[in-house]
Amino acid sequence: MAAYLRFALLIRKEWYGAIFGIFMSFIATFASVALMGTATWFLSAMAIAGFYDYALNIFIPSALIRLLALARTLLRYGERYYTHDATFRLLAYLRVFLFERALALKLEDAMRLKSSDLQRRLQADLERLEMIYVRQLVPFVCAVLMGMVVGGVLLAFSWALAATALSLMLLAGVLVPVIATRLTEKASREQGALAVRLNDEMSDLIGGFFDLMLLAKHEERAQNFLQTAKGLAQARAKIIWSEQIAQVFLLTFSELTLLLLLMESVPLVVMGQMSPPQMMMLAVSAMASFEVLQPLSAAALNYPYVAHAAERVSELLHITAKDNDLSQHSSELLRQDDQTRDALSDAELSKEAEAYAAYAARGGVLSKLSSLGQATPSAATPANAGSAAVAATAAGAAATAAGAARECVLELKDVSFAYALEGKQSLPVLSHCSLRFSSQQNYVIKAPSGRGKSTLVLLLTRLLYPQQGELYLNGQAYSSLSGAEIRKHLAVALQDITLFSGTIFETFKQVKPSVTRAEIMQALQLVELDELVTLLPHGLDEWLGSTGLAISGGQARRLCLARALVASSASEQGQRCDFLVLDEPGEGLDEAQEVRIIERLQQERKGVIIITHKQAGLRLADHLIEL
Repeated sequence: MAAYLRFALLIRKEWYGAIFGIFMSFIATFASVALMGTATWFLSAMAIAGFYDYALNIFIPSALIRLLALARTLLRYGERYYTHDATFRLLAYLRVFLFERALALKLEDAMRLKSSDLQRRLQADLERLEMIYVRQLVPFVCAVLMGMVVGGVLLAFSWALAATALSLMLLAGVLVPVIATRLTEKASREQGALAVRLNDEMSDLIGGFFDLMLLAKHEERAQNFLQTAKGLAQARAKIIWSEQIAQVFLLTFSELTLLLLLMESVPLVVMGQMSPPQMMMLAVSAMASFEVLQPLSAAALNYPYVAHAAERVSELLHITAKDNDLSQHSSELLRQDDQTRDALSDAELSKEAEAYAAYAARGGVLSKLSSLGQATPSAATPANAGSAAVAATAAGAAATAAGAARECVLELKDVSFAYALEGKQSLPVLSHCSLRFSSQQNYVIKAPSGRGKSTLVLLLTRLLYPQQGELYLNGQAYSSLSGAEIRKHLAVALQDITLFSGTIFETFKQVKPSVTRAEIMQALQLVELDELVTLLPHGLDEWLGSTGLAISGGQARRLCLARALVASSASEQGQRCDFLVLDEPGEGLDEAQEVRIIERLQQERKGVIIITHKQAGLRLADHLIEL
């Protein structure tokens, strides 16, 4: 309930639009009820005038009926426009807000979330929250206002009429939905849980389909998927059945209201306290006012489902930050209103996009996204990190240029890290590790699998946080710097290959929007992919397919290396990344090609940190670090 109210109160960010939307909705409903009442009065008055043979002005009521019909149509459009506009603005705010928080997600927390689960929280669960305002808050407020209007009008004629109509409206609009919600609460909860489970199973089935085919397990997984889908359909069917039963009671109570009001109005007509046309108008208007109660049953029945979505999104906020007060979000981008956004010039927008891409290139977005699904090492032993200097082979002009360049230093001081396992157990990987990296030197970090090489990369990029010790960037502690400040000094190619759907050219534009085709070809030449690209039918505009499935694993590895090179290249301000970190860059490559590419990168620049369990890169490295 707390999570539901937190998101419901967010409507104050669009307070004026929300209030105007509710007002338009109420006036549209009032126009519809008034239309029914006026038409009933007109028909009744014409019948009586014809029976007693006296004249009746038909022009004014006819014009009023047409006016109300047109007003109802226009007001319904206005209601949809303002209510949905306010909702979409809030959803847009929440999408950006949650994505920003997801980028700040610690890897330890990310490991608890499957990628499909995170995707659902950011998309499906968030979209479900639109029901809080459009389909729950607005109908409830309109129903309360309409009940007050109907009760006030009937009370002017008789307290018995008002009591009868309001009692039946309370039964149809409150009691029946509450009972139906109680009866289907379990099904609503199952609906939310099964929707999450179905999403996970679908993701697993599609992502691992080829492996499942080879293991002859695809049919078993498909059957499990179908069983989950069947359970979801059954839960949804229970909710729909209850909703339809609630609608039956609503129609029954509305017809009963018409009958009872007519019976109670007869004595008033006989005593001359109201005319027969007024009797018909009040009874039909009261019956028509039940229209405003129609959405309440659906709103009540879907409350547990929406509350479940609110809890899941709120849980993500708690994971990503201690202070999850949505109203106190400090991002300037989210505080700008539409007028401010429109006032931004094209040049400013271009700079903003480039700044965001630069952050992504330095490991901010791409590294984060590729690490979300990374598995915890299954076996590792504590290791003390020691370094043995290897004789430097680079000399001459390259060394002079490196010496003249601005030096950046990364340091690890007494760093220890262990992965948390189930229960209270942990898996130590690094123990009291102290290292120093200079941007004017090249390094090779060598160790068998499971000794903490990839963990070291994640610590350097601040995707993991040490349990003991501290990391420093140019003397400043990591704890005093933001992840963006740290990652702008690093370009990273992680061990896990991550490519997005799009062309080869778009793959590089994602990390550097201003990149030229010449820069891309130069990077591809360094990783020996230039000939392949020139042979493709569309060259750099060749479509890679989803996650780069159109190319082999080795080619995808080299493409990721080229992307890291482009990300580390000089920006428009003439500054490039200080460090180029390559985690197992030779996976999927033959030994000779691996050596050629790595040594070519080492000759190209300084500040290269290569993580490997092989021998490639040792000949031209300035330092060898063995874990």
